[in-house]
Amino acid sequence: MTKRPTQEEVARIAGTSTAVVSYVLNNGPRSVSEDARRRVLAAIAKTGYRPNSAARALVSGRSTVIGLVVPDLANPFLAQLTQSLERELFGRGYSLLIGDSGDEPAREATVVETLLAQQVAGLVWYSVDLPPPLDVLGGSALPVVVVNDLAGSGVTEAAPAGRLISVDAEEYRGVRLATEHLLAHGRTRIAHLGGPQGRLNSAERSRGWADAVSAAGLSPTVRMNVPFTQEAGADAAGHLLESGCDAVVTANEMQATGLLRGLHRAGVRVPEDLSVVAYNGTPAAAFAIPSLTTVELQVSALAREIADALEPDSAVTGLTAASELVRRESCGCEVPAAEADA
Repeated sequence: MTKRPTQEEVARIAGTSTAVVSYVLNNGPRSVSEDARRRVLAAIAKTGYRPNSAARALVSGRSTVIGLVVPDLANPFLAQLTQSLERELFGRGYSLLIGDSGDEPAREATVVETLLAQQVAGLVWYSVDLPPPLDVLGGSALPVVVVNDLAGSGVTEAAPAGRLISVDAEEYRGVRLATEHLLAHGRTRIAHLGGPQGRLNSAERSRGWADAVSAAGLSPTVRMNVPFTQEAGADAAGHLLESGCDAVVTANEMQATGLLRGLHRAGVRVPEDLSVVAYNGTPAAAFAIPSLTTVELQVSALAREIADALEPDSAVTGLTAASELVRRESCGCEVPAAEADA
């Protein structure tokens, strides 16, 4: 096994002390002449030296690793969020350590404890349900970002010893926006394919659908509570068709793509016979057949705001996740020219 180059070797080649090498690597605490800096950087390039981040954290007291907890990395929305966060944090000198809770609350707590044991500098947490089990943080003084918070969730009341940053996901608004879009297209029997029963975010999304239908002077058609999976969406197709609905708002993109398959197998035309709009969509929805109309979170902007909020000098305690309706074929809209030409 090839021996890893050391800081001492870099200092010898650069003709400096190891302290000067350390100052260059850490941008301080003492200034270094431009000539010495150039020689150190040249020696680093020549030797292929890579600083040991764990050792640097012990010496400096600052970790450069951020932990991320998500319920399902196979979910396109969560995968997009993870990628955006990784890119944003990498550009700031941080690494991202990811834990997948498998949509299981008990596993989620264990994942958080495992990340804390890695001495992460902060935690980004997309919880299975609300409020997340913040007690597992113990007396940790870490900054913690709860990405999918909702009004009245109790997250802020259960804030840990460290700084808690709450991201208002505005899930009610997003699903209501999707439902109102279908109403504007003349749909009057709009069903809702919701998330798992008993979860606060499922209830909030369903409330957005129900209030939009009620405000239009209509009665809700049918609501189903199923897992946030493609299989659940496909399996729900038969029951939704039996309800006589002419449109469906799904709680996430995975349910919607599964539903499109179920409807296709049943010989139902989308959007001619039945329209579909999904909440928490991603650009991948453009490749469904037909292309899927979605309410999409502005993920890149959110990742940037989360990274800003995690910085040690930040005093931010609250963020709002902006979203927008992206019109495609599944609701009866024409495909945007940029997507049609792709």
